[in-house]
Amino acid sequence: MSIDIYGENNQTLSSQESADILHQSVEIKTVRGIMGANNPIEHTSGQLRTGYITFKEDGGSRNSAYALGGHYHFDSRNWNGLSVGLSAYTVLNLGINQNTNNVNPDFFNAEGNSFILLSEAYLDGKWGNTEIKLGRQLLDTPHADSDDIRMIPNYFEAYTLTNTDIDNLTLSAGYINKMAGWENGVDASRFVKIYETLGTGNDMNGIAYASAIYEGIEDLTLSLWYYNYDNVANVVYAEAGYTYAFSKERSLTFGLQYDGSRDTGEALLGKQDANTYGVSIEFADEERGIHLLAAYNRDNGETGATGLSLGGGPFFTSMEDQTLDAMGIKGEAWMIGAGYHFAAVGVDGLITGIAYGHFEAENTSLYESRETDIVLEYSWNEKLTLTAAYASVGFDAEVDENGDLLKDYQQFRLVANYNF
Repeated sequence: MSIDIYGENNQTLSSQESADILHQSVEIKTVRGIMGANNPIEHTSGQLRTGYITFKEDGGSRNSAYALGGHYHFDSRNWNGLSVGLSAYTVLNLGINQNTNNVNPDFFNAEGNSFILLSEAYLDGKWGNTEIKLGRQLLDTPHADSDDIRMIPNYFEAYTLTNTDIDNLTLSAGYINKMAGWENGVDASRFVKIYETLGTGNDMNGIAYASAIYEGIEDLTLSLWYYNYDNVANVVYAEAGYTYAFSKERSLTFGLQYDGSRDTGEALLGKQDANTYGVSIEFADEERGIHLLAAYNRDNGETGATGLSLGGGPFFTSMEDQTLDAMGIKGEAWMIGAGYHFAAVGVDGLITGIAYGHFEAENTSLYESRETDIVLEYSWNEKLTLTAAYASVGFDAEVDENGDLLKDYQQFRLVANYNF
């Protein structure tokens, strides 16, 4: 079960469905993760997407963007366990007669223009309980994920191996070489080397990782991940999620996490010393349509929570915009949230949620912020969904550790998806 104040996988559940889920894997999700989930099963053939985003910083000009996009996916027939997957993704800038100086950059390529990208191109091999996938693909790992909260998610050129020969144990390993999408830091419209995304220079190769996920104890899921960022850092992530069901409709889900990093090799990004701990709790009453969530993270390392995530990151307190690692120094964060599913009063497919988060450095004069998120989602049917998300971020500190001014800002996005 996901910790999800907006509903499991953004869908409203019946009471029986909720009861069944309580005996499946326990996955802890953040507010950011909930909104950024990318489930390719929902649109195996394709998706059309239209979006609007606007951003306003105190004392600055508003920037906005209008876009139309989507992708089409093709899977070949299976031959001796092998198949090929291809996807083409396009984003069109609809801002006709818009001042180019006021275009929000999050939707488009580096020049603020439309683009077409071969987003997936992989060879998939499945033999028994082993799967190998080679090439451009979506990933869902703690430190590399799709974070699908703009017009195009993050994609990766990677080589992955998954095995489930041992009951209740999923083992995986992989190597990440390139990244495309809105968070690659260079140009959403093309795959760039990981060293370009992280800004290390070409002395860095890619990222190797390995993981183990165990689900052999009822209502408990344990996971352990190891990443080696070549000549940068070794990262270890561990998570435990446990669900206690009071009844078919009511449950409590608890989450614990640890994330640590240590510099290695040439330490191209400088010293890395993170020790981040997190705890979360969610109460769900599916009969009344209520979800209540609270989470806390704290970093006790010398350099703050690791900022090496390729995507939204793993921290329980991550919001629509603010995350613990964005501070760049050690500190803490907490958040509370509530969600309501209107199916409880006969309006199927309508979900709303509100969350408040607070982020502060150990020295609050260097960083202290607060964020309020309001989200409304409506699923007309399985094919058509509409999501509206508003975030308001305020700062109590005037400058960050680098002396840069910190200004309050507001952001609103509206995205409609049609899956076919």
